[in-house]
Amino acid sequence: MTITYVLMQNLKRNPLRAALTATAFSLPMAVFVAAISLVVLLANVAASAAKELRLGVHQKTSLTNLLPEGMRRKIEALDPQKEHLHAVCGMRWFGGRVPDTQNTLTSLAADADTFPIVYSDVQMTEEETARWLSEKTACVVGFATAEQYGWKPGDRLTLESTVPPYLTLEFKIVKVMQNAERSSVFYFRRDYLEDSLKAAGFDDPRCNIFWIKCKTAEGLRTLQQRIDAAFANSPEETKSEDENAFAANFTQAAGNLPGLMQAMAVVVVFIIALVAGNTMMMSFRERIRELAVFKAIGFQSSRIFAIVLAESTMLALIGALAGVIPASLFLLLVPIRNLRMGPISSFEVSPLAIVVSIAIALLVGLVAGLWPAYQAHRLRTVDALRKVA
Repeated sequence: MTITYVLMQNLKRNPLRAALTATAFSLPMAVFVAAISLVVLLANVAASAAKELRLGVHQKTSLTNLLPEGMRRKIEALDPQKEHLHAVCGMRWFGGRVPDTQNTLTSLAADADTFPIVYSDVQMTEEETARWLSEKTACVVGFATAEQYGWKPGDRLTLESTVPPYLTLEFKIVKVMQNAERSSVFYFRRDYLEDSLKAAGFDDPRCNIFWIKCKTAEGLRTLQQRIDAAFANSPEETKSEDENAFAANFTQAAGNLPGLMQAMAVVVVFIIALVAGNTMMMSFRERIRELAVFKAIGFQSSRIFAIVLAESTMLALIGALAGVIPASLFLLLVPIRNLRMGPISSFEVSPLAIVVSIAIALLVGLVAGLWPAYQAHRLRTVDALRKVA
């Protein structure tokens, strides 16, 4: 009689309870996978942003307070030898939306000459860069937005601004960005926006933010201090932030997402530990006589210990797989795009989250089965038969 045979028979003993226990595992584990995937996504976004060494400079009071475009030259003058500064790119919010829709795109007008440098991670080819620089209506768009509207390079499109003076502009796509952190972002040339504003009677060459590409992490910190000191106590007093800190302002608007997800994961583990422990204690109490018989016919105590522990682990594994596999397949087949949560624009299941969830389920199964298995190991055959018979 093998351990596998005994385990299968034990599952058949009370199939309803086994099914309910697996379900009680599966639902929390599906939530666990989603929570850990989001934490991993945030960590990846942060790592990617930190690697690019970009510094954002905006008005200290509010991002909506515009800064004069001449500030770019003043920032460049703080590092004339370009020891720390690589390039400066001014940006202005456009807030465009596709006509006849209510979906506002994260659309930004960027300085044409420095955008390919400051955002080198967009990976524009020489041909794409040439088209960006030569065509005033050129734009680059994230892959999620492009998929949503069926756009591709070379297509022409129209956006309506959601901010005064409510311009309607036509663009030509020169690049579809494949960056996950910019899958829903739309960039176009700021000189095109300024010319359109002038034509509408609004001569207002200002920017919401200046993004600075730095050469080193030390240079980023040095420029951050220099810039804020240079504009302190002035009408254009600034607040300089690295890209991670800037993005955190948006994610924190929805709450402390990493902390919330981690707390949710802890609660999930606690719930499944209670479920597994309760189930295994019930199973042990019901099978005291059976385990005593096993010992009476020659099963060693260590083998009884292994049977009880294996049953707990198997239930945990079955429940975890029942939750993880459907959730992973669903998010794989129906990926969530266009979230517009700051740097988080798409959501997919992380392979790391799947591995961690299964490992935790196995660990919980082992821990939950330890005490019943220990009691089974110490079980005295005569006393158990006398107590139950």
